[in-house]
Formats: sequence, C-alpha cells, structure tokens
Amino acid sequence: MDLADLARRNAISLEVKKDGLTQRQSGDWQLRLTIAAIDMDSRITQAAMGTRFACVLVEVNDDDAPVDHGGEERDKWRELGPAKQAGIRCKEPAFWAYLREERHYRDVQDEAHAVDCVRHICGVVSRSDLGKPGRTDERQKWYRLDYDYQGWRARENG
Repeated sequence: MDLADLARRNAISLEVKKDGLTQRQSGDWQLRLTIAAIDMDSRITQAAMGTRFACVLVEVNDDDAPVDHGGEERDKWRELGPAKQAGIRCKEPAFWAYLREERHYRDVQDEAHAVDCVRHICGVVSRSDLGKPGRTDERQKWYRLDYDYQGWRARENG
C-alpha cells in the first residue's frame, strides 16, 4: 500500500462552508469553516488541539458538481503574455527557490537576482524582449522555464 492508498482509506469526507478568513501578524492565514452536525466526523472532534490534518478542498456548485477554476486561471495567465508572466514570477520567493535549487543560481535572494536569471536563461537583454516579434526561441525558453517551475512547485507542494 502506497501513501495515496493510505490517504484514501483514511480520508474524512464532509461538506464545509467558509465562515471566516483572517491573516495573522506572522503572515499565516486562519481559515474558519462551518461543518453541519450531520457531517462532523468523530476523528475530528476527538483529535487533540494542534493535531495536523492534510486537507483537500474542492469548491462545488449548487448541484454539487466541482467548479473548474483551473481553466479560468490558465486562460488569464496565457493572456498576460511572456513579459508580464516573467515580471510576476520574478517577484515570487518560490520562484527564487526554484532558480536556486533546480537551476543552480545560488545567489537568488530577491527579485533583481531572479530578473538576471530569467534574462540569462532566455537569452534576452530585457524581459520585455520576450513579447517582441521575432523572439520565438526566447519565448519558448521562457515557456519551458515557467512550465518546469510549475512542475517543481507541484512536486514540492504535492
């Protein structure tokens, strides 16, 4: 039995409703959920305070079908174009970590260093070059970099 099988066998399935969301001073988020009495599982009520749970949440429509936000997000991202995409990525600390760990750019600690790495990897003088006509090879390098980054993020957080 692998970890996925173990997780499925011990999963707690219930419907919740978002009841509150606040950000703490530390930057952590506190999500408050309401669970109908009929859906409450005794494994949750009997668990000690501080017990950790892995959680998967899927937004559902009124007919209980999952809402597909992924398609909307992918379309929005695509519409930005490579120059703006690169600008957004270079602000993300997770992208900096990817550049350090996977691309071996050891000094990436801020946006400026990430910008230098993207320009180097894509072979451009400026990120705006990624959106210019005739820069197909450079754009392909950006798309490959972003695709690899997203895969890395999924593996790291999956």
